[in-house]
Amino acid sequence: MDLIKGQRLTTWSVTPDGEHVQLGLVDEQDHPCAVLLPIAVLSGLMMTIPRMLQDALRAKFSDGSLRMIHELGDWRVERAAGANASILSLTTPDGFEVTFAVATPQADRLGKTLRHSATPGAEEMPVLN
Repeated sequence: MDLIKGQRLTTWSVTPDGEHVQLGLVDEQDHPCAVLLPIAVLSGLMMTIPRMLQDALRAKFSDGSLRMIHELGDWRVERAAGANASILSLTTPDGFEVTFAVATPQADRLGKTLRHSATPGAEEMPVLN
């Protein structure tokens, strides 16, 4: 197996047919290289990367409370067509966006939690951003 030790992401592009994404990288010798991934693999990575990052933080720092967080820039709620759910989109100031389908009972619980979570004197958690 060839191992590419990427040092930074340089570019990304979508193939004209929309079936693949190419990630441009620079390796540890400062040589450009690329990885071509089908959309199904990219989708799997999106679901796995947060867990991989959390596992890496646990390995690097013994305090399990450290988390990677992102500042919320904007949010949008839409009604899902034909479903008892909403579509919740959260966006960071730099454009990262994630979208969730939220069933009405979950939305009710989320609203209640957000209203009551900012209590004075609550324990602060360390943050890595």
